[in-house]
Amino acid sequence: MDDHVETEHGGGCGGGGRDRLSGLPEDLIHGILLRLGSLPAAARTSGLSRRWRHVWATLPELDLVGPLHPDPGPQPISSFLRAVDAALAAYTAPTLAHLAIAMPEPPPLRPNGSGFVPFHVPGPRVSSWLRFAAARVDELELPPCGTAKEMALFLEGFVLRLRPAGLFADLTILTIHSAAMDGPELAAFVSAMCPRLTDLTLRDIAIVRCFDARHDASIRSASLRRLDVSHKRVFCLAVSAAPMLETFVASSLVQARVSGAPKLAVAELHRLHRHHFGEDVPRRLRRLDVSQCFVTEVAPPRERRFDHVDELRLSALIGMQGYNNFLDDANNLPMCETLSVQLTGDHHGLVPTMLHLLRRRDGIKKLVLETCPKMANPCSLACSCRLPGSNNVDNISLDSLEEIEINWFTGADDQVELLKVLTSRCSTTKVTSLEINKSNAGPSPSEDVLEKMFSFCRQNLRIRFHVLSDGMVAVLLL
Repeated sequence: MDDHVETEHGGGCGGGGRDRLSGLPEDLIHGILLRLGSLPAAARTSGLSRRWRHVWATLPELDLVGPLHPDPGPQPISSFLRAVDAALAAYTAPTLAHLAIAMPEPPPLRPNGSGFVPFHVPGPRVSSWLRFAAARVDELELPPCGTAKEMALFLEGFVLRLRPAGLFADLTILTIHSAAMDGPELAAFVSAMCPRLTDLTLRDIAIVRCFDARHDASIRSASLRRLDVSHKRVFCLAVSAAPMLETFVASSLVQARVSGAPKLAVAELHRLHRHHFGEDVPRRLRRLDVSQCFVTEVAPPRERRFDHVDELRLSALIGMQGYNNFLDDANNLPMCETLSVQLTGDHHGLVPTMLHLLRRRDGIKKLVLETCPKMANPCSLACSCRLPGSNNVDNISLDSLEEIEINWFTGADDQVELLKVLTSRCSTTKVTSLEINKSNAGPSPSEDVLEKMFSFCRQNLRIRFHVLSDGMVAVLLL
């Protein structure tokens, strides 16, 4: 800045003339202060003129990057935190285009240790900074934090910028909720800036710039073991070159193409037909969770993606017109040893629905029925669940079945009928455990129901009846 600035008449620079610094336009003063590149330096210009005394507190950009103290050398973290609080408290403009808060370099261990003393920023302090940003900023930039091992960000619609600014060398777990992000920035952040990231959760995110014409975002990581993505709108995700990925969760309206994941063992998927898995993804999984909606008769195009899973968890909403769609889709589900089923919708019969799931799965060892819906709004008499043969058990073999678990048991006729069918098709040489769980909020099975259960239970069948009451579990052995 020019050392020969003229001042007149009692300006902040002394002298007897007019204060010409005070006469500069505010946008020009902002430009000068921003060029200083330091908030402390901008604040120290207050001594130049009365007009400049508080101009720094209206700057459109705040870069609070440690150290924020005029003295050279490392500053204690407490000094930095107080300086940040003071700067935010003094800021007076209603809006802010850019805010960056970055921790100073931590001091080395003493006396002769290697490494650094980790900084700890109290949660309430960070919350106050975010409240300040929420009132003035639409865009937040994630500052580098090389020592953080776990981060969780709940941003309520902010744009989160992930510009290359240094390594997150120790970060292993990252959760981001309710944020808008740039697709290429997200890809670069995960692949290049987080070399130890093992667990990534992205919930209710929006992409402001797509990765390419086919995908909103792309994930490549040599370290990632678990990826969990959900979105409120259709979100297209590509996952490739993830050699350590073991668990993939895609809920809500996510569409995914997964390849380069030879260790994938667990998949939790909403609407299986939305996702494509490459030939280099295993055809056998440890667990597959599938949530499907069958509302219309028109079935979406699908292909068999997995041949066998140790445990298959199926959550199915079957609408009035969706039963045939359900029948087609069930035929494409993989073979399994444990089958857990949660049925919703009150249009179709429990027995024919369950028999269809079991008809092509003769290797099941354990069956878990999570819900037992009743036909409160019955489908038409022409529905496939009511046709002759829908209750046929001649082509069903359950010789491998050893355990049956039924939750929310009420003792309704269709539940008892299903139990009768299941126990009749079990091997007579295997000891089968039947576990029935009911809530104390519902009616208990009557004596007639218990007598029916006794009538078709073999001698080697162990029945455990659990009643849930005030958090306690009472066990009745029949």
